[in-house]
Amino acid sequence: MFRRILYPMVVWINRQKHFLPNWEVEKIVYVPLKEFLNPKTYACYRLHFKMGGKGGGEGYVQDFPCFRHEKDKEEEVLWGATFRIVVSFLEMVFKFTPPSMDSLPVIYSTLDQRYVSGSP
Repeated sequence: MFRRILYPMVVWINRQKHFLPNWEVEKIVYVPLKEFLNPKTYACYRLHFKMGGKGGGEGYVQDFPCFRHEKDKEEEVLWGATFRIVVSFLEMVFKFTPPSMDSLPVIYSTLDQRYVSGSP
């Protein structure tokens, strides 16, 4: 969908407490590491793409593994490339593998052309 190269990094920052979003980052979400190791925080993200694509029709539906984070009644869903980067880290460092998608609850969402173009 996107022609980008990602270079993931992991760092430990002792003193900096405040981070700012920029053109690449929509928002900063603080998630305690132990939440990523809880199998109950994972789900299946069922996305309806309303932009043609496969077959050129009215869109299509595709399932993705995802991570759900809730804080102050706000839910964030981590999926796609960022999810794969985080899961690779968890597997390498902690030997943790998220549960199989077929055993997880489903979260439904829709994406249209604005997602790809970045327009509001």
